[in-house]
Amino acid sequence: MLERITPYPIEFIQKASPKSSDAFDFCLIYAFYTDSTPTCQRLKYIIRAEAHGDVFAIKFYAARDSKLDSKYNRILGSHGYTNALRIFVTCAHLIPILMRDYPGYSYAVNGAASIDEEGKMENKDETQRFRIYRALATRIIGDTYFEHYQFRKISSYLLVRKAPGRNIDDEKERIKELFLSRYDIEL
Repeated sequence: MLERITPYPIEFIQKASPKSSDAFDFCLIYAFYTDSTPTCQRLKYIIRAEAHGDVFAIKFYAARDSKLDSKYNRILGSHGYTNALRIFVTCAHLIPILMRDYPGYSYAVNGAASIDEEGKMENKDETQRFRIYRALATRIIGDTYFEHYQFRKISSYLLVRKAPGRNIDDEKERIKELFLSRYDIEL
């Protein structure tokens, strides 16, 4: 079924510099629109590729939630299973686009804990989004260019770029330490 799901067209918006409170070096911002559904109009989504050294952290949210602190955690309930998967597939398809201009970069995603309509937050260990990212990364990205690492306790997934002469395990540790030093994360 996943092979029949096509990504939405992605549009580059801008390259942004960090604000004083940001931990990233620069950010590439993209947008896409979902299809209309019987319950809602099409929605605009924002994808942020935040560069941390030679690693992009991929994040996305519905544009209408941009001012909310919980924008990465919200469950909109606007899309069925297939359309929700299509949103995740669209985000995964940003990686080959980025690889053209940043061929040596690795990628990280964090499966943010979801907040439902009643305000209940999901446990941070192996969140639903993390499980989706893990399944998509193995099917869409594969292991030709990247070594895959999972940090289940914090629902994070890392794709370390393979390169001749590069010690992948050392790279994984370097990237892990980079994020631990920039964010308040406990493993």
